[in-house]
Amino acid sequence: MTIQTYPEIKRFVQEILGCSCPDEVFNNIDYQIQGAGISARKVTVGDRLLIYIINMNATSSIQGVIHSALQRGVEERDKKGFNRFRLVLVASYPDGLRSLAEQAFDDSGYSDEKTHLHIVNETDVECF
Repeated sequence: MTIQTYPEIKRFVQEILGCSCPDEVFNNIDYQIQGAGISARKVTVGDRLLIYIINMNATSSIQGVIHSALQRGVEERDKKGFNRFRLVLVASYPDGLRSLAEQAFDDSGYSDEKTHLHIVNETDVECF
């Protein structure tokens, strides 16, 4: 992660995702770009928050993507002792994905009080 990315990630986590983490947890941010077939990024904030950010404009594979990401994310959250896991889907038209994504999230079997789904616009993550 470059030093220029730090304030953008902090802004995204606090303002877009609504995280109320104390400022000191933002002293340790890890940002990774991941490949493996889908355009994804992983962010960890302190030892508290795990975020997967996945570009998702096609609705045809949304259920499989959400199920797979939730399975991996919840396993990683629990294994590493994070307080929260947030799955973020990025789309040019988030409202077009919202109902399908929320249904897939609810049906996944992995959603709990420490797991959250966010559907955001591409402009919310364009700086990182």
